[in-house]
Amino acid sequence: MRSPCPSAIERVRSLAATATPTAATSADYPGTRFSVRGAVDHAGRAVLLVEAGDPLHGALRERRHDGADLAVDVELRALRHVGRTPTVRAHLWCRGWVSAVPGGERREAALTVAARHPDEGLLAAVEHHPTADAPLLVRVEPETVMYHTYDAAGVIDGAAFRAARPDPVTAAAEHILGHVNDRHRDELSAALRHLPDAPEGAAWLWELDARGATLWVNPADGGRPALIRVPWSATITAPCQLERALFDLMAYRPSPAGPV
Repeated sequence: MRSPCPSAIERVRSLAATATPTAATSADYPGTRFSVRGAVDHAGRAVLLVEAGDPLHGALRERRHDGADLAVDVELRALRHVGRTPTVRAHLWCRGWVSAVPGGERREAALTVAARHPDEGLLAAVEHHPTADAPLLVRVEPETVMYHTYDAAGVIDGAAFRAARPDPVTAAAEHILGHVNDRHRDELSAALRHLPDAPEGAAWLWELDARGATLWVNPADGGRPALIRVPWSATITAPCQLERALFDLMAYRPSPAGPV
């Protein structure tokens, strides 16, 4: 993608903020991959609701809720709909140490998970019932983060990942992006004709950040989908500026050439 773009770490940190944990593996159960539900918190940690019967639940209960020495790999996915087709925007693998969320932080962790997966079990997890079948709220402190997107792949050290922050307009961008893809795709596709090196075709907003927009384009000639980066003229600092920049992008028409 063309500059200016977020750094790789900032981009992956922003993708993680919108990603959903889908599966995990544990060193205690080699070769066993199990489904998980959860979300990513403000510190970049995967927060999981672990039910009784889950392999991770048993391992943590055996450690009397202190799982600091239990290593896990958590798989996360960030999806984007291209038309009606859900497309994996980013695939992340977080390797780190899992532990029970401390009592004073359980309510915030439960709200984080509830935003993605409302579940009655969250209430019991917040209260942290001592019974063996009570659900647990746990979180994974990343040691390494592997990522694979449509156009990049790599590994990020956990300390660098934790120190990074998502793009400042990530939350607002996701709402705006969904609205534009639902309601204004014709204008977005029409704008392609005025972007240098952009193929003609159907366009969707793929990524949106403080430095620019990335468009997913299905070329009219049936070629391979392309990602087109459109930088903003200045760094965005507020959601209203992001809306204005998108309006200008979709309304832009080059001035007709004057008489020679």
